[in-house]
Amino acid sequence: MTNTRNFIIYLELIEAFGLTLKVEGLRPHTISCYLRDAKRFVESVGETSPSDLKTDHVRRFLQAFGKTVSPRTVASAQLGLRRFFRFLVDEGEIKRDPSATIRLKRYRTKPQPTYSPSEISVLIAACDTTTDAGIRDRAMLTVLFDTGVRVGELVFMRMPNWDTNVVSVDGKTGVRIIPLGVTSQVAIRRYVRRWGIHQGLLWRGRRGVIKESGVFQMIRRVAARAGVEFKGVHAFRRATAAQMKRLGMNDSDILEIMGWKDVTMLRRYTAAVSFELAQAAHSRFSPMDLM
Repeated sequence: MTNTRNFIIYLELIEAFGLTLKVEGLRPHTISCYLRDAKRFVESVGETSPSDLKTDHVRRFLQAFGKTVSPRTVASAQLGLRRFFRFLVDEGEIKRDPSATIRLKRYRTKPQPTYSPSEISVLIAACDTTTDAGIRDRAMLTVLFDTGVRVGELVFMRMPNWDTNVVSVDGKTGVRIIPLGVTSQVAIRRYVRRWGIHQGLLWRGRRGVIKESGVFQMIRRVAARAGVEFKGVHAFRRATAAQMKRLGMNDSDILEIMGWKDVTMLRRYTAAVSFELAQAAHSRFSPMDLM
């Protein structure tokens, strides 16, 4: 794109858009994605001024973009552009969102690997609780499955509030409060007693605070000992969401626990067990059986 007046205007608007997103409290990664999509679109419209943007400009961009990326990436770009256009409307740069009449790109969710409840049980049982490391590993695995926290949230977890049995975590979506089940409470209490931890970050190793790579290595080590396929750390989060659905937890409660704003991520995380969940639901609510 040449250094035209419109190009300079767009650069200023994108910069202001980024500042607005920061003020709204969005995470850095989300902001960078939105800015990237806005820049891609701006580069595609040539010297068209903001006030002259039409729906066709958006359609042509999405059509060309869709030739090089997956449908899921296109849908994500649409969400970023919608946010950008709403910003332009609020700033008085355009009168209406040119993407408002364009439906989000549909795509089939690809099932991601997850641990089954039986595999979780085997992993936890494989922790040697006669050792300090085994007590810690068992507590970490228990908390991962009980709460569904992201690994980044786990490593920055601090001592729980034992009066309310909740723990504060800080990660991708900011600070949030997560309840702990009784089993997790018992496992953590046993761990902090054995390790003599009273304050600061919760999870420790012999050389200090455990990092994400340490959690990854621990789960791989325990999985090898248990004879369970290693599916990564994030598979625990998917397993948590799936188990909550199996047990009949309300979707809004699952979203609150997992730190999601809508059911999109819930559907993605439970895609691998979607038929199992549907079959179980049908057995409980069979129209014919309940007639």
